[in-house]
Amino acid sequence: MSLAEELLEHARFLANLDPRTTSQANIRRAISAAYYAVFHLLAAEVAEQVSPDSPAGLRERTQRALEHTQMGKVAKAFSQEGATRVKDLPDDIVLPNPVSRELASIGNRFKELQDARHAADYDVSKYFYPTDALTQVQEAEEVFKDWKIEETSSNATVFLASLMFGRSWNK
Repeated sequence: MSLAEELLEHARFLANLDPRTTSQANIRRAISAAYYAVFHLLAAEVAEQVSPDSPAGLRERTQRALEHTQMGKVAKAFSQEGATRVKDLPDDIVLPNPVSRELASIGNRFKELQDARHAADYDVSKYFYPTDALTQVQEAEEVFKDWKIEETSSNATVFLASLMFGRSWNK
């Protein structure tokens, strides 16, 4: 089982501990784990695309080089279903196909999960309900499902490369 799958399982576990719980620690950790499940799913896909598996440790270093803020910007840029141009892509990088429903959903959900994680981890004035955790876990599960459909598409390679290199392309 991959780290991403383990994190999703852990998020499910925390979200379902007790549907009547008011434990902010469990609810907030479930929300955070749901985001990190998706982050690590995509980070592993990026690393597999751009790094060989030898020498040992290279893929892991590639994953570690990804930045949350950049990934959020790219996700948002790919969140428009049917788009043929994506913000901040250089003119010479053209999407092979319009953005699919699945890829747009991944982009939207990634950004929503990221925002929810920020609130859960840092906004101590916000109160979270058990349903908030369950909703975020369901959102993460949908990303996993959509990625299974999208991962072999022509646009997936552009999306993954953008997650890693997008900020550097316009230098």
